[in-house]
Amino acid sequence: MILLVGLGLESVGNVMLSKGMKEVGEVKSFSIPDLFGVFLKGITNLSVITGVTLDALFFACLLIALSWTEVSIVLPLTSVGYITTAITAKIILGEEISLLRWAGTLVIVVGCVMVGKSAVQ
Repeated sequence: MILLVGLGLESVGNVMLSKGMKEVGEVKSFSIPDLFGVFLKGITNLSVITGVTLDALFFACLLIALSWTEVSIVLPLTSVGYITTAITAKIILGEEISLLRWAGTLVIVVGCVMVGKSAVQ
């Protein structure tokens, strides 16, 4: 249950980070002044701050889950976050997600579950 809550936090956090960084703008060059300017804009953007906070809360949930069970169980379960993040991006950002992208996401999740199951003997 704690991992499901964490995955919800992570999904919204990732989407908020994306939203915030689009508000901040892209890095024009990789010069120190440009990178520092984007960094300053990022750390003062409410969407970025919200995203970082939610992702930190997800990390706390992940730590709790890892303290309860094996990593080979917890990590494959986190792949469900790919699906919840896509759904969240569609709802919050209005992203269009093609059938091919949904299929690819599902393949990733199924692959992660298979890897997790293969470790159990």
